[in-house]
Amino acid sequence: MGAILEVTEYLKEPVGMAIAAVVVAGGYFFVKWVFAESEED
Repeated sequence: MGAILEVTEYLKEPVGMAIAAVVVAGGYFFVKWVFAESEED
């Protein structure tokens, strides 16, 4: 539980918001890439 609270506190900072945006975008493109690969089979 403490780790979750630390992450939420970090996300309130501008740098944390930027890192969160990069992680979310990376996850989105990774999932999109995985599903694109599976459609070719």
